[in-house]
Amino acid sequence: MPKISDDRKLERSRQILDAARRCFAEKGFHRASMSDVIKESGLSAGAVYSYYSSKEELIAAVARSMFVAYEAGIHSFDDPQAHPASPEAAVRALAERILLEIAPLTDGFRMVLTVWGEAANNPALRDTVRDIVRGLRGVFERVLTDWQAAGHTLPAEPVVLAQVMVSVMQGVVVQQGLVGDIEVEDYIDAFCAVLRGVGLGEPRP
Repeated sequence: MPKISDDRKLERSRQILDAARRCFAEKGFHRASMSDVIKESGLSAGAVYSYYSSKEELIAAVARSMFVAYEAGIHSFDDPQAHPASPEAAVRALAERILLEIAPLTDGFRMVLTVWGEAANNPALRDTVRDIVRGLRGVFERVLTDWQAAGHTLPAEPVVLAQVMVSVMQGVVVQQGLVGDIEVEDYIDAFCAVLRGVGLGEPRP
């Protein structure tokens, strides 16, 4: 039997994940079955099970693949020299990268809500979501701490402000996933205007 190349393996894995994402978005984690995923993928049952041995493993893989944009955005701030000039700049950089990149991958954020709901009762998935949320908080907390050290006054402690800023970003995910009428760019602009209003951004000329 000829060996499958690494590129072909990666392509098949993505094919299965894309099929699973569509099934989970349509039916939810619990109603969607492995049979649904197999049919949607167009592959044989043996091929799918050779990559993912159970629905639980597939759920974890889908969740992880969804948050690649989040992780890339977070890690882009790991270099202290790359920190933005203000908390507002950090919000805009992360929001534009994360929110705008992840929306097309998650059916307008509906899959994000599905993952969050499942994470409440799935410890492994909860760990993944918790790492992402804490990573985002950490980015904002570092930027806020630097802003404060530069002589700016904060309306609250950096750790608390970071929690609030992440919550506002989560809010657009919830509203878009449930209602679907949010213009993400306008939301980001309004959020940044609020940050400037409380001294967390550079004043506009």
